[in-house]
Amino acid sequence: MTSLLRSILSIFSGRFAMILISLVFTPILVRIISQAQYGLYASVLAGFTIVSLVSKGGLFDATRKTVAEYTDNPREVESIISTSLLLSVIYGLLATGLLLLSIRLEIVPTRYTSYVQVLTGAILFINIFEIIKGALHGLQRESAGEALNVARRLVYTVGALLLAYAGYDVLGVVTAYAASFLLLSILGVLVLAKYSSYRFPEQGAIVTYGQDIASYGGYQLIGGLSAVLLYKSDILLVEHFKGSTFTALYQSAITPAEMIWFVPFAIQIAFLQHTASLWSSNKIDEINQNIQTGVKYAVLSLTLFGVGLVVLAEPFLTVYFGPEYVDAATTLQILVFGTFFFGITRVVTPVFQATGWVKYTELITFAVLIANILLNTLLIPQYGIIGAGIGTGISYILMFVGNIILWKYSQFKLVSLDWASKLVMTQLIFAAFFVGIVRLVSVSPWASLILFPPLGLILFISINLLAGNIPIQPAKPYLSRVSKYLRR
Repeated sequence: MTSLLRSILSIFSGRFAMILISLVFTPILVRIISQAQYGLYASVLAGFTIVSLVSKGGLFDATRKTVAEYTDNPREVESIISTSLLLSVIYGLLATGLLLLSIRLEIVPTRYTSYVQVLTGAILFINIFEIIKGALHGLQRESAGEALNVARRLVYTVGALLLAYAGYDVLGVVTAYAASFLLLSILGVLVLAKYSSYRFPEQGAIVTYGQDIASYGGYQLIGGLSAVLLYKSDILLVEHFKGSTFTALYQSAITPAEMIWFVPFAIQIAFLQHTASLWSSNKIDEINQNIQTGVKYAVLSLTLFGVGLVVLAEPFLTVYFGPEYVDAATTLQILVFGTFFFGITRVVTPVFQATGWVKYTELITFAVLIANILLNTLLIPQYGIIGAGIGTGISYILMFVGNIILWKYSQFKLVSLDWASKLVMTQLIFAAFFVGIVRLVSVSPWASLILFPPLGLILFISINLLAGNIPIQPAKPYLSRVSKYLRR
């Protein structure tokens, strides 16, 4: 198994575990707190996500990229990690001070003050946790990094549900969120020590690596902040124009729409450090092959989960969130269409970021963010959450178009039109068959979610096997074992 595949599988496993935890967490939470409180929770977390991203300064990506370039030299890796940790502490303390000052000056609305006070205490530990994960990814110990991430999510989930059930509502949820970073950053320090030593960096190391890490992190911050605003500005604008109840409905649409990214997300995270390593060795052909393979599996996974979610939007929302959230079905279907294109973009972007094109990817993201804010500001007041879905969906497609243009002008080879056409046509055939089957059979929401997903999976695998999109060779040893077992 190649190191890239091993990394992708490790990240995929972690991401899948996170989704399973969310699949348990969200339905219970929305039945403990009211719909308005769920909308408040969504807006508070959306706002704090932006603040915490700024405080991190892009150091997660900068750390894993820089560590990956020096993995053959443990002493340099030690200096890089130590410098990154120091920078993360400095950034965290500055952000904490500014946020406390904002509360003191009443810049933060009174409605959010108690929540922000709790979350402010977590900023430093969030920064440290991110550096630990970045260092582990750079060392190609993604399994350890993902294990820490899943453990943090479990602590958060259990704590949030217990505190919400005890009557602390949204305040209890954000308290559990803050506590999870505190506990897991402490554990993470111990885990990282197994794979690399670190200490307070020497002045020479700070001069040698600090500027490069901070500079690359700054570029990543611009793009990362634009991307997070792209994900979260629609939620904040719905809250501003329509209030908490509509925010809850919109959150119920965007949460599952973003879940279908989990395979492209795994590829995206693994590609940055691996592409940086290949780029330093001038292995352009291998990078081209990785891009094509990544795009293929992104398209396959997005089709499988996206088509299923579009067709089963109403039963999914009924069962997962409750009947009062069914009004978000149309918005969910619109968002899935946009997230399909953005999911493909997530595979290509880290290749550019690791090979000197980071300024251009961030410029595209920033331009799309401006378009997203303008579209949502125009559409939400008149069309509500459907307008938010349309504005965000169009923005995701613009992101895809911008990165395809960048791909064309880069030194990397575009996938051939014939190859892409065959892949897309196969997915359209699957979608047509699956939609037809679901439309022909009328059953209850629970029965729909029990019957149609496995049927869709069988249909999807069969069509893509016949088209040659899914290779059967890697599965032959396992099929042979099953066949021998059945013949006993």
